[in-house]
Amino acid sequence: MSAATLPAVLGGPPVVTAANDPAWPSAGALETAVLGEITDGGQWVGYDNHPARWRAVLEQVVADTTGYRYGVGQPNGTLGIASGLRAQLLARGERWARGRDQVLVADLTHASAHHGVLLGVAAQLGRAPRLVPVPARLDATMDEAVVAEYLAQHADRVLAVVPATMYGNFGAIDRIVALGREHDVIVHHDNALGGAARYDGERALTASISGQGGGKAAPSSEAGMTVTSDPHIAALLRADTDCGHGPGRLDPIPFADLETIAAGNQRLGEQSAGLWLVQWLRALHARLQARENRRLIGELVSGGGVLPPGVLWNPPTDAEYPPFFCLYLSCLDALEDELGLGPKDLRVALCAEGIWAEGGFTPTHQDPAWRHWADGLELPYEGSARVFDRALFVHTKFLRDPQFPGWLSEIFERVMAHKDALRGLGEKVPATTW
Repeated sequence: MSAATLPAVLGGPPVVTAANDPAWPSAGALETAVLGEITDGGQWVGYDNHPARWRAVLEQVVADTTGYRYGVGQPNGTLGIASGLRAQLLARGERWARGRDQVLVADLTHASAHHGVLLGVAAQLGRAPRLVPVPARLDATMDEAVVAEYLAQHADRVLAVVPATMYGNFGAIDRIVALGREHDVIVHHDNALGGAARYDGERALTASISGQGGGKAAPSSEAGMTVTSDPHIAALLRADTDCGHGPGRLDPIPFADLETIAAGNQRLGEQSAGLWLVQWLRALHARLQARENRRLIGELVSGGGVLPPGVLWNPPTDAEYPPFFCLYLSCLDALEDELGLGPKDLRVALCAEGIWAEGGFTPTHQDPAWRHWADGLELPYEGSARVFDRALFVHTKFLRDPQFPGWLSEIFERVMAHKDALRGLGEKVPATTW
């Protein structure tokens, strides 16, 4: 083999360089113009008596895109979770919540989401719940079978279930919603990673989306949204974000003469809303390329390319417009058995080629700050641990680039040609911090 075909980690030229590295975030004159107009206009936030403009447009666009009727802007996705849970608790009342002290959360998620759960329950009930991390399926989403079994035994103690969109899949949201209805518990969908994606099954009463700028499919500086199709819940959500005041006459949410509730200042500002709106519109196009790239990569790893079949696995898409927060590939046992390579070997090879690749989110039961919540629970956390241990997690900026499937194919060709030299490098080369 010529030096040009060497993997970059062995000294060859990287496939992705500064010349062809996808820009992130993808921005241009539209963002500059919108932020300039908002800044020069002087109204940087909306109140109940001074309606927001850009936030109102954003709320309608996000709700329509995701299949809901109403959206309520939040400062971030964490508070979006808190607000969704609090609104549902408000609607159910204190009597229903008596004797219930548990919330089922995703074991495999960014653990910061759990802070939103604790805040939402504590704000309404005056007490924090006991979190129950639920193990993940192979597609990285909450295992609905574990939820069903747990609710069958403990539903009378459960306040809510909070399944999360993970990586490129929604998971069994419809099944979990049905379980919530059957056992009379709240379901809130943590859809933080689902910007510009749409779940096609039965939806949770409330869901939250993140616009955090580090890597979300539709980023802002920092922003969030809680969505619902119930006008009363929507009015409570607005009140929870606007110092207790419900929607006014010029609000996208139908006017409601609500009693003022105890709530703080949790509004989404106009600059963040305007930036997120333009990025959301860009994401409506990016989701088309991301969906096609995922199809092509699925063919590449299923035996239609340079890799033998059964080495890598990409979960089947579970929506017409699936999430594209990242590309998630699972390294199957055949990677070691047939090629003699481990997940860490592939990660360091991809990183050297200029592809942001890592293991993804640390499961809650392994996270030093959060793992105490899993103590004493006899739940099968091996599933979550396996996803994390064997994941190839690649940043969204690559998944939306039309060159990405070709880059992966070229990298896999290099890996196959030099697999013996790559064997064990994952234990020797330090992991890249992006």
